[in-house]
Amino acid sequence: MSKSMAAWWTGMDWRYRLGGITGVVLLAAALVYGRLALARAEGPVRLQVYAFSTQEEVLTQGIFPAFEAAWEEETGRELTIDGVFGASGTLAGQINLGAPADVALFSHAQHVTYLRLGRRVRHDTAAVPVGETPIVIVTRPGNPHGIATYADLAGPGIRLLHADPNNSGAGQWAVLAEYGSAWLETGDPAAAAAQLEAVWRNVRLLAASARSAMTLFELGAGDALVTYEQDARRAQERGTPIEIVVPPHTIVAQHVALIVDDNVTLVERPAAEAFIAYLQSEAGQEILARYHLRPAGNGQQAFPPLDSPFTVDTLGGWSAAYADVIETLWAGQIEPQLDLDPAEE
Repeated sequence: MSKSMAAWWTGMDWRYRLGGITGVVLLAAALVYGRLALARAEGPVRLQVYAFSTQEEVLTQGIFPAFEAAWEEETGRELTIDGVFGASGTLAGQINLGAPADVALFSHAQHVTYLRLGRRVRHDTAAVPVGETPIVIVTRPGNPHGIATYADLAGPGIRLLHADPNNSGAGQWAVLAEYGSAWLETGDPAAAAAQLEAVWRNVRLLAASARSAMTLFELGAGDALVTYEQDARRAQERGTPIEIVVPPHTIVAQHVALIVDDNVTLVERPAAEAFIAYLQSEAGQEILARYHLRPAGNGQQAFPPLDSPFTVDTLGGWSAAYADVIETLWAGQIEPQLDLDPAEE
């Protein structure tokens, strides 16, 4: 260092000298981090996907291996996807408590709201529709009780099995189906509430999720089950002797997926974004359809037509439907009066 430069440096205020040193250190650290990130970006990637229970087979047997192969062919990098499955509401709670999900598939959009409130996703992060399925009634072979509508579930002697609306998205969709069908037929909220209350007087068993409810039904519990068409048709494929009843007025459950911003890293994000895109792609939708999930939107040609379906928007959207029907009516008035079998309490 020249004498003039040394004199200039010595004469500088110490704060400026410290700032200059700090800047150099930060720049060097950024360069090192950038090299490390680049090196990691060229290595293997692992994604954690949390999804509601009925999607386990289609994801682990269909979507995961197909997307892993497509990603590796496109990028030349190894990809491993780990799946965690359970009730949609339970998964949302776990993610809010720190579970390491990079991508989440929820049974409905209200559970995305939980993540926004928990600041696990940005408010501008969009949840994308990935598929839909109507809510149906599953009965024993021959439909011994002659069930054709949700109102028929209130008939004498019927033992109804149900996914728990406290945690299960399927349970919540079913409540909206049981309420909304009467509301569409009468236009009277009081009549709809009366039908929901009458149906739930026959509920004897609660299961933690849609899949656990179907498992219990396959084992002989209950006379009828309200669940997703997708899971009912999968049960038929497994050889389970059941009958599927599609009421004329039933709700269509709309499923969504999103990236969990608080968890996904810079290295993982490209794979997570590509995974979301794959779910919506023609290839992804074909796999979902093979497992009886109807395409999001209007692509229903390969599926049995529905008579008079409705959506949650018919009931004012998820915020209104959740507050009015699930929280106020079901949780506030019906749940405290449940008469469940002792083994399931």
